[in-house]
Formats: sequence, structure tokens, C-alpha cells
Amino acid sequence: MKKIKSIVIVGGGSSGWLSAAYLSNNFPNLNITIIDKEIGTPVGVGEATLLNFSKFLSACGFNLNEWYTELDATEKLGILFPNWIDNNKDISHPFFVSKTDSKNYKERLKIKFSNLSNVAYHVNCGKLTTFLQKKLNNKIVFKKSDVQKVVFDDGVKKLILKNNEEITADLYLDCTGFKSILKNKIEKNILRDRLICDTAVACSVNYLNENEKSPYVICEAVDEGWIWSIPVQSRIGSGFIFNREITHIENAKDFFIKYWNQRIKKENIKVIDWTPYYDKKIWSKNVVSIGLSAGFLEPLESTGLSLTMEGIIQLSKRIYKNYYNEDDTILYNNIMKMFFENSINFVNMHYLVSQRKGVFWEQGRQLKKSEKFLMFEDCIKNNKFDMDENIIFNDSDFFTSNNWYCWLIQSFDYKRELERT
Repeated sequence: MKKIKSIVIVGGGSSGWLSAAYLSNNFPNLNITIIDKEIGTPVGVGEATLLNFSKFLSACGFNLNEWYTELDATEKLGILFPNWIDNNKDISHPFFVSKTDSKNYKERLKIKFSNLSNVAYHVNCGKLTTFLQKKLNNKIVFKKSDVQKVVFDDGVKKLILKNNEEITADLYLDCTGFKSILKNKIEKNILRDRLICDTAVACSVNYLNENEKSPYVICEAVDEGWIWSIPVQSRIGSGFIFNREITHIENAKDFFIKYWNQRIKKENIKVIDWTPYYDKKIWSKNVVSIGLSAGFLEPLESTGLSLTMEGIIQLSKRIYKNYYNEDDTILYNNIMKMFFENSINFVNMHYLVSQRKGVFWEQGRQLKKSEKFLMFEDCIKNNKFDMDENIIFNDSDFFTSNNWYCWLIQSFDYKRELERT
């Protein structure tokens, strides 16, 4: 049994500050320290959330009126996928789909619900970090210094900062992104056989007019990948997602600029590359990986920020008595594995059902099918599906059967059209 009196969070991006906010509000007796680099290098892959975002910030002690304007937020009612199934064949994925909506998904995206507690949000993640820093100014210890050395001894023994200060804690949260500096050994589950995308070129785009402010994310399929457009209050966050073995990065930049009709400059484009994976032991000894250090799939369906928040929530459930044991770490890792696996299955499905031509999409259809995909495929083929209309999330999944049916019914309808012709 290991008691927890102090927690050190290393890394000052979204995952680090969200961890600090949630833990400081729910564990006021713990000493919490966050260590950020002298010069930060945020990744900023995506800025769209799922339905758990507002609830999470509420659990951090912040209400909607407090953060909505400061985060440059707008409402998100779902996602529109233009040309995803084929040219001029879209997929609409709104929230709260019921059985009677099966043929009216696109219309659902046009509805602005009056009850905004039932929507997700588009947010500026850079402003999210700034907001949290300001709110936590007097609640935690903030050290702005690089970690010069990590001393290991059955986990992390201590941290030595650039200013020569030595830091110790009972539990460490690794929020250092893909580098994951607090673990001297990581066993990764590489997902190359299930996910195809590994690179993005991204940039912000100024609005031309109010019509570009849609109440949903747009993920438009193109010949060699897809392009996201996320409308926050002041601008559009956008990126071109692709596979770097199929598309050269410089060619991707040129295509991205052309897509936006020269509204962005090449020197402002940020390149983000990754290998889709998750850590098989997200909690190892006295280190818990949160955010990108725990794993990353791709920006599709906004799973990144949601997996970060779930990692924090599940950790809090394991340490609520201010101690933990080996069983807690095993349970935590199993739960987080299920969240990752279910998210992978749902993202993977998007590529399996597309009928688009081209190397990228043909390789996407060759990805390994999950058992979950095969189960839903069988349900629809045999017309024996039933929707859990009242369920938003279950204990280990962001996506319900409604989400699966929403996608598959639309894609299978088009597939049947092709077969008839």
C-alpha cells in the first residue's frame, strides 16, 4: 500500500494543466506541483471535444460562463464528413441520434439545441492552457524549468531541474507528450495494422464571413486523406491528415494551401507526425502517463482530449483515499486499455466503410477489422439492430451503438445503391 501526499505533474500542455485543475479541485489535501519547460512546445493537434468536456471542467470547479468566452468556444452538435463515402456522398454524425432519425442525420446537424448542456464544444487549446494557469495561480505550485535529469529507482526517485533544484513526490504524472521522459522503458502497442494516418499539416484560417461558423466540425475526405475544419469564435482551426508513406509532406503543404485558396501561408503551417500507439502500462510503478505520453490515435472523432480527461478521471477513482496498491494500477491499465481499444475500433471503422478510390482509401479498406465492427455489420445486414437511445457513454467507451449505427446505416445504404447499379 502506497500513500499519496504529493503529486508532481511534468509537462505544461493541455494534459498537464487539466490534470492539475481536476486534482487540485478534488484532492485539496494533496500537495500538487506542475513543472513546465522554460519554453513550451505544444502539439495542438485538435480543438474539438466530445460530450464529456463541459462536465469535466465543471468537476474542475469551472462553470460554462466562466470559460466559454476565454476559450474562444463555440457549440459542437456533431461532425459532418463531406465526400467520405464517395464523391458527393457524405456522412453526418450528430449527437443524440435516435432510431427515428436514421434517415435524417444531415438535418440533425442543422438544429441548434436550446439545452446547451447536451452539446460538445470547439475550443482553442492554447487559450485553455492560459485559462487554467490563471485559475490555478494560488492553488498549486508552478515551477517553470526544464527537467534536466530523471533519477530512476523502482520508478522515479527524483527529478533534477535545470536550476539544480531536486523534486520528489509520491506519484508522478507524465504529461511530456510523445517523449514520455518519466519512463525509462515503454512497451507500446503499435497500431499500424488498424489505423492508417500518421501525419498532419495544420494551420489557423481567418474567417471570410459568418457562414463559415458552422455548429459542427467538418472532416472532408480528399484523395489522399482528409481535412478537418473546426470553427472557434475568432478563426478556423484546420489540418490535412494523411499517411507520409503515401504523400510527401511538402506535397501535403501545397495541397493544403490550394484547398484553402491561398488563405494560409506555407511558413505558418505546422507539421505533426506520430506513430499511432498506446502504452500497454499507462500506470507503471509511481508514474502515470496522461495525454500524448499515454498514446495517440489520430484527430478523427475528437478522441485525443477525451482520452486525456478519462485518464485523469480514472486515476482519481483509484486514489480517492489518498493511497494505491498494485491492484489499482492493474485495474487502471485495463480500464484505459478498453477506452483506447474502443476508440480505435470506432476510428478504424471510418476507413473500412469508405468507397473512395485511390491508394490511401484502398489501403484504409485493408485495415484489420475489429470484432465490434463485424458484430455491427452483421446486425445491420440481418436487420436485427436495436438502439440504446438513452445512453450517452458507458463505463469504457465514448461511442454507443447509436454512433455505430449512425455511421453504418448511411454507408451501407450507399453500398447497396452501388450493388444495385
